[in-house]
Amino acid sequence: MYFNSEKMAKTIGRLAEKTPEVGETVSGLLVKKAFTYQIMAPDDLHVFSQLSTTNISQRITIAYSGAFGVLKHRLKQMFESVESLPDEESEGPAFRVHERLTVKY
Repeated sequence: MYFNSEKMAKTIGRLAEKTPEVGETVSGLLVKKAFTYQIMAPDDLHVFSQLSTTNISQRITIAYSGAFGVLKHRLKQMFESVESLPDEESEGPAFRVHERLTVKY
């Protein structure tokens, strides 16, 4: 048998300092402990649980034989945020997708 029940999460830490307006998005980590759910800021994770956070950087090199402009055009068709980077910031032509992924020539 399947029982559909309502689940509720309690905001704690810095996220609980300000009451969100109706329709406002609350962004944080959802942590399930036993049968309770808590939403907290990533910086509060070590305070309210025995878990910890870390940053992971990953660099991937992918061979691409087409024109660099075509690659940029195709990514612009798929993603709404593709911005060119100034030449001082990189060694050659480059652009950034959604402020997270940097594509260099």
